[in-house]
Amino acid sequence: MISAMNVKPNYDVIVVGAGPSGSVAALTAAKFGLDTLLVEKRQEIGVPLRCAEAIGVDTLREFVEPDPRWVCAEIEHYRLIAPDGTSVTIPPFEPTLILERKVFDRELAHLAVMAGCTVRVKTQATGLLTEDGRVTGVKLSGIGGECETHAKVVIAADGAESQLARWAGLRSVPRTGDVMITAQYVMGGVECDPNTCDYYLGRDIAPGGYGWVFPKGNGLANVGVGVAGDELKEDSALGYLERFVGRLFPNASPVGLVVGGIPVGGPLRRLVTDGLMLVGDAAHQADPLTAGGIGYGMLAGKMAAECAAEAIRRGDTSRQGLRQYETQWNKVHGGTQRRSYRIRELIRHLSDDTLNQIMSVAAANPVEKVGVRNMALAALKQHPKLLLELGSVLLK
Repeated sequence: MISAMNVKPNYDVIVVGAGPSGSVAALTAAKFGLDTLLVEKRQEIGVPLRCAEAIGVDTLREFVEPDPRWVCAEIEHYRLIAPDGTSVTIPPFEPTLILERKVFDRELAHLAVMAGCTVRVKTQATGLLTEDGRVTGVKLSGIGGECETHAKVVIAADGAESQLARWAGLRSVPRTGDVMITAQYVMGGVECDPNTCDYYLGRDIAPGGYGWVFPKGNGLANVGVGVAGDELKEDSALGYLERFVGRLFPNASPVGLVVGGIPVGGPLRRLVTDGLMLVGDAAHQADPLTAGGIGYGMLAGKMAAECAAEAIRRGDTSRQGLRQYETQWNKVHGGTQRRSYRIRELIRHLSDDTLNQIMSVAAANPVEKVGVRNMALAALKQHPKLLLELGSVLLK
């Protein structure tokens, strides 16, 4: 029987949230021949968004080839700018693209449809169906009314404020300092290098985080700030953004605004429970250092769906049956994310004077040849007193 919402009563997999992590999870599940439903609460996939839209080409190509329809810029350099204006230009760790997420996200959802997935927009999950403490499906509300639909596995890709995680009893509320509060304008009339992503450091710009300018071509750019949640005592992220924009681009104009929070404390300890898996921002899988989450989210969506398919094949979708995803994620990406978190905690507690000293040494060396790690060592060698501040930060 089909409901008034044109949704069947039973699926193999239901994915909630059609961002990159959710769409890749749905695409992967459908490729395994699983009857898959992907639901998105908003009426349009791809908006609004909370990121600067950057992704590495190598990661992207695991899922789809770059397409001029949704590639805005090709990034050749990153530029780090110290509080005193000293800058260091370094190559990206891998070739990087700036996306047009509105088009890109739709393309991923379309690929899921082409693989056999059913997609429903303006369809919100309003609760979980459970049986003996096990997740067995979702309650939905959307065009046509309300309904309940069951699934062998539910994949929660419903963002940083994941309701599904809370409904399932998974601890998902981060510490205040482990949330990056972001505010970003898409701005027109911006004069910047079309192939360089700029990162601005300093407590006046974004305490506990950084400001950014990411080019999108034709005078457009994503201009934003990310501030550590425990630093927002005297002003809002939007207030910091207004001052940042006024300083850099007083004659540019915003054509879009997005404000939100991104968990940057590393992935949740528990990513699964009986019948339910968390991916992307719902699992706190964004990079702790940069808060970038597109690549990690897509990788998580694929990994979760692959493990779900195997669990369904075995007939065991309990927490134990789904834990392969949790174990695999920690094995493949956990170490990198833990290191990123330690680096973030170190950098965000450094004084502006220390950042200026480090950057002044780095600016005098050929980064492409010496490497970022050696730049830090060179800075410590030339300014031994930096060890005192670094040591005080590490011992906090």
